[in-house]
Amino acid sequence: MSQEQKYTLVVPPEFEAILKKLKRKKPGILALLVKKIDKVVNSPILGKPLRNTLRNYRRVHIDPFVLIYEIHLMEVRLIDFDHHDKIYKKYKFN
Repeated sequence: MSQEQKYTLVVPPEFEAILKKLKRKKPGILALLVKKIDKVVNSPILGKPLRNTLRNYRRVHIDPFVLIYEIHLMEVRLIDFDHHDKIYKKYKFN
């Protein structure tokens, strides 16, 4: 039997603001996000690796939203969460 290593969840203040806003405006989406975050912490390679300006980040869909996170050592750091149509425009290079 193999022993799984546990990743630590890191929630920066910027992401806490996103969670607070979701709690107030979209509690149903927040519940789905919390479940997905739990899955990501237990298996960080679950998400698809991103490219270009988002290189080193990964993403998972919570339709129609996208959660962007990064894996660093034994930490999963939440980066951003927004509607699919908006999130990639935020990080688009000019």
